[in-house]
Amino acid sequence: MYLLTQNRDLKKTGIYGWTLPAHFVTLTNGERFNTCPSAGVCGAFCYAKTGTFQFRNVKRAHIEKLELVLNHRDLWFRMMVEELAKPKYKDKFVRIHDAGDFFDKDYAERWLGIAAVSKHVTFYTYTKEVKLFKDLEWATPSNFIVIYSYGGKQDHLIDPENDRHSDVFSDYDEMLRLGYNDIGDDDKQAAIHPNKKVGLYRNNIPFVIKRMQGKRFSDYAKAKG
Repeated sequence: MYLLTQNRDLKKTGIYGWTLPAHFVTLTNGERFNTCPSAGVCGAFCYAKTGTFQFRNVKRAHIEKLELVLNHRDLWFRMMVEELAKPKYKDKFVRIHDAGDFFDKDYAERWLGIAAVSKHVTFYTYTKEVKLFKDLEWATPSNFIVIYSYGGKQDHLIDPENDRHSDVFSDYDEMLRLGYNDIGDDDKQAAIHPNKKVGLYRNNIPFVIKRMQGKRFSDYAKAKG
């Protein structure tokens, strides 16, 4: 099992990724599990439910990782620490969850622990678990950067003027006009760029374009409010 992987784009910018299945998944024992308990409108637009993520071998690899965490959490922790101790990770970035999210507090705390003993690596993550990580700010090491992501059930807890956060836009010009940084060419800029407003332009997938109806993810939070 490859714990951390790189696609062509991530390799260019020195990023490794840890990925779980997106949202609801059927485990090998037949049980259903939700890796994104605070997902909101994002679930309707999730790119990780399409394309290469749906290839049989890819889905199987992601489920294997999830079940390693669920069933052998101490072993998974040790495996991650040992993997990240390898010289190839020095001064590199690890994006936690190209798909999936922090589905319980212990899992989140384990990642903070991994980061604490892997100071030569910068970790970053987009997450809908706003309350969880605001409660854990005191325990978050400096090499672990959290980007609160609009589109979840806890959008109202995001402070758009002070929190590092991301929003998904249908209109690219609007994204720039509102002061969001385009990180399309280098995803790690979401974590390290001085501008904490991370702009994500919607995927060029027909059903996503149709469903978004020209809105951005934060618009849905405002509509609820």
